[in-house]
Amino acid sequence: MIAHPEKNKQEPQSVVCYEHLIAQMQRGELVSGMSVTEQGLADELGISRTPAREALRRLESDGLVVSEPRFGMKVRELGYTETLELYEAREALEMAAVQICATKINDIEISELEILQDKMSDSVDDSNRMASLNYAFHRALLNAGKNRYLATSFEAIHKALVLLGPTTLANVERAEESLIEHRDLIECLKRRDSEGARRVMGEHLSNAKRIRLRQINQRLVDGN
Repeated sequence: MIAHPEKNKQEPQSVVCYEHLIAQMQRGELVSGMSVTEQGLADELGISRTPAREALRRLESDGLVVSEPRFGMKVRELGYTETLELYEAREALEMAAVQICATKINDIEISELEILQDKMSDSVDDSNRMASLNYAFHRALLNAGKNRYLATSFEAIHKALVLLGPTTLANVERAEESLIEHRDLIECLKRRDSEGARRVMGEHLSNAKRIRLRQINQRLVDGN
């Protein structure tokens, strides 16, 4: 993600501003409950208030921020129950998607997944790069399923995941475990084993959910 508009002059400032805010959420620098104002954002990035306003409105449309009278916008809070619901929806969607993917994927698409997997293996110590590659891996699976409605739902769920902050792959043990699960999934796809792919994806996402809910519980214990 881009952190300063001057690095992306070809992009509209509102888009760069939007991506900057998304990146801050993903890194845990902008967390649930924090306020963001047009003026503060404009000052931070050295832009006018108009693109800052447009970026915040887009985030509001995405459901990532809510209007806070007299204080601008506030990052929406995602509690334990809603996080659980989000992961349940993700499991249902991606398990169904990979089952379809196994019947439609071609050898070139499998090779692309293997390339992404290799890049992830080389990036275990870089959680931001791991998160980006992991998204690309799951996005490639959805694309291989060739179902536009599943793809649209996937995007909505992954936007909401931004509210949870840093990826669970920041935990090196989880990152290495995830790589094994990805390899098992690729093997199922090579065999065109739709039921096996569904099972592996279910285990993969269940493990991610377990880590995420543990993190939330710990924050509740710590009082944050």
